[in-house]
Amino acid sequence: MDTLFSTLYAKTFFVLAVQLFMTWLSAKLTLLKFRQYLDEGATWISATTNEKGQTDMHVSKEAIRSGFSALSLFSLGAFFLLYFWGQHQPLWTALAVFSLWSTLIGVQLAIALISVDENLGANVLAITVSVVLITAMIAPFGLNMAVFGNYLLVGLIALILFNLIRIFIAIPRNVQRFAALIGVALFTVYLIYDFHTLSRLQSQGINDWNTATNMAIELYLDVINLFLELLDAMSD
Repeated sequence: MDTLFSTLYAKTFFVLAVQLFMTWLSAKLTLLKFRQYLDEGATWISATTNEKGQTDMHVSKEAIRSGFSALSLFSLGAFFLLYFWGQHQPLWTALAVFSLWSTLIGVQLAIALISVDENLGANVLAITVSVVLITAMIAPFGLNMAVFGNYLLVGLIALILFNLIRIFIAIPRNVQRFAALIGVALFTVYLIYDFHTLSRLQSQGINDWNTATNMAIELYLDVINLFLELLDAMSD
């Protein structure tokens, strides 16, 4: 076991992989549950066939609005609990809160997929995994990414503000797609930035599970946001 997780990289990837698997599993189970509701003839869910002949579910927003709002608040609370308290606690406490949050994220991702076309999930996931692997390989050999931290933060704030504005103001779809592509680029650079940070910490001889968990949280945020921006860019 010590040999298998002998580096900070190995520890971080293990924690990240477990949490992403939990997110995938909860998303998959949620999609299957919605498909069960569809098969049982629930009135608030329907389906059409897309151009590829695949079943595309549609859910009444009014029917799930209150439940989704509660889920979003609960998920946000779990994130704040993890980010500002959990990651400073003993390892198993941090992992427990992380697992709760990643599971809730999976349910939210499933609903996000249904809102566009759940059949896009496999393609978006494949691209996301490819980007993560490529950035993980090139980050240790790239530029000193520490100098870009403030610029990335400004870009993140601008993207958040845009997504808040689009809730209240109708924005043309081509503008939304362009912003999503910017988001894809932003979180790709964030992945390089965080992988570079991980490489730097490892070169300094840091090799403990708490640091690995903290880095996994940062990388998890990058991966999930990259997935969502890709979904936004690829959906109609």
